[in-house]
Amino acid sequence: MDLSEFKERVKKEFGPRLERATPATVSEFMGQMHGVMFRGIGTQKPVEINETAASWEQIVTEFFVKVLDAGPGEMEQAVILLWLLGFEMHFARIEEDFARLFSPLVEGEQQP
Repeated sequence: MDLSEFKERVKKEFGPRLERATPATVSEFMGQMHGVMFRGIGTQKPVEINETAASWEQIVTEFFVKVLDAGPGEMEQAVILLWLLGFEMHFARIEEDFARLFSPLVEGEQQP
């Protein structure tokens, strides 16, 4: 999937200003996108993980280095993956905020 296809898919799913995005719709979309972005990985031959990083920070730093060295097609994939990660994290935070906001109401309705 290239960047223009991705933009079109996001706008079709959530509207041009992301007005239909909610924690639930984002979660469903993320499931679909994982299927699209990682289709075929591990199905042709085994995936070999040769990770030498000793920490999460090192893994992320190495990712940023690889993105800087990437060609245009790889850069588009990196941008899409980073956008999806940020989008998912944002709506996960909204969901946490809603849960915190409404938990006193729900707890008040429960009978022992």
